[in-house]
Parts: sequence; structure tokens; C-alpha cells
Amino acid sequence: MKFSVQHVTRYTYANPVWESFNDAHLCPVSDELQCCESFTLKILPQEPRVLRRLDFYTNQVHHFEVMEPHDWLEVEARSLVETMPDTRDFTVPCPLAGLTGLDRDERYYDFLAGSQRVLLGPMFEHEATEIVTGVEDVRLRVEALMAYIFREFRYAPGSTQVETDVIQVFKHKRGVCQDFAHVMIALCRSIKIPARYVSGYFYVEKSVSGSADDNSASHAWVECFLPGIGWAGYDPTHNRRADVRYIKLAIGRDYVDVRPLAGTYRGEAVAEMEVAVRVALV
Repeated sequence: MKFSVQHVTRYTYANPVWESFNDAHLCPVSDELQCCESFTLKILPQEPRVLRRLDFYTNQVHHFEVMEPHDWLEVEARSLVETMPDTRDFTVPCPLAGLTGLDRDERYYDFLAGSQRVLLGPMFEHEATEIVTGVEDVRLRVEALMAYIFREFRYAPGSTQVETDVIQVFKHKRGVCQDFAHVMIALCRSIKIPARYVSGYFYVEKSVSGSADDNSASHAWVECFLPGIGWAGYDPTHNRRADVRYIKLAIGRDYVDVRPLAGTYRGEAVAEMEVAVRVALV
């Protein structure tokens, strides 16, 4: 499937700010399941120079600086992306023994340990153990944890904030896709299944604004490592494995690693942010 994506972020400041340093995770990845055919980044009002680099997890990061005083900032990302079906065999066994030693492997260590937004604790280990008792296959364990979140948690926009702690989400059992991804990561990591956060977009034919099926919003899901198969995407918000309708931007330990825009500036003004997303089938 081929998609066009437009992602516009606008900051408005009560008073002028200056020396704004910013990193953007807005360019879709290109890998065996996805190809970013084009990407442009437009920044106003001053159109600064943009530098591209790869971060620690090989995500594309676009860095820009706005040094002169300004009372608004708009960042528009446009991309054209083609997604391909995952042809791997997901019926093969994924033995638990395949997880042994991954906590000592640099490729998986960060996705087994606690992180800034995914604090691990006894409650997650206890709940995850209860859910997967008697399940001796890693893939089936992942699916059981995903189904648990889909069944027990309520999608409730406005019930959480970007900074809401995963423990609070777990206790109140409501939130949005970012929260559900964090909960699933915590459950997986607590029973030694490597799990990482994925930012991106999810396309649906019938978009419903403000719901979990919304082509005018970004999305988040999880990738888990399955022995014998590799990393695979799972979406606890919809209780399904990621497919050609998912457009991946970046991966990280949690949301903090892959924020669409992150930066600092000089000035006392508080910023108001507006985000507009449009995902369309080409």
C-alpha cells in the first residue's frame, strides 16, 4: 500500500523566544517492510538549515536551530511511503529458551531494562506471569499480553497526559495508544521478552476523529522480539499484529526516545502546541 502523510506542528508563544534547538523524528523508516519514497521538512518563519543524522537506534533525526526572536514556529513534514506485507512464517514455534541470555546482548539490553517512561516493578511481573501461566511459546505470550490490554483497558482521550506515568495508567486502566504501548512494553520486559516502542501512523478506511481509528492523528504500538522470527509489531490498542496499514517513524525504549519534536529555547514564554496529521491512501 502507498500513503501520503502530512504532519504539521505549530507552536505559539505568548512572548518572543530565541535560540531554539530542535530534533525531529518525522521521517518514516525504510526497511524490508517499508520504503520512504520522499520526505520534505518545511520550517517557518525563518527556514533554518536542517541537518540530518542517525540516533542511537538508527532512526533518522532532523536537527534545526532558530536563533532569531520569534513568537511562533511551524514544522511541516510531508512524506510518501509504500508498505509491504510481512511474509515471515508466524506459525513456527518460538521457544522460551530463545530468550536466554538476551539481557547480556547489546542488541536487546535496552529493550529489557526499565526506561524513563516504562518503570518496571513487581506489579507488572506479577500480572504478566498470571496472564501467561501455562503458555510456553513467546509469540503466544505476546499475543496473550496484547489481548489482556485490549480487553481490560479503555481507550479514553484526555484521561492521560504525555507525561503520565505507566504505573498510573496500569492502575486506572484507561488511556490512549501511547499509554497502552507503554503498558505492553512493561509487561513484556518484566517476563524477559524484549519490547520496544514504535511511533508512526495507522491508516483506516473509515476514520473517526478522536477515536482509536483516526487518520488525523499519530499512533503508537510495540515491537517484540520473537526467537526464530525476529522483531514483530503488535498493536494493543487494536489487538492485532502490525500490517501494511502501519507506517513506522521511529523505534526507542519508550516515547521519550522518539518524540516527533523535541527541543529547548530561551525565553519565559509558555508554548501552546497544535498538531494536525493527515494520512491518505495514494
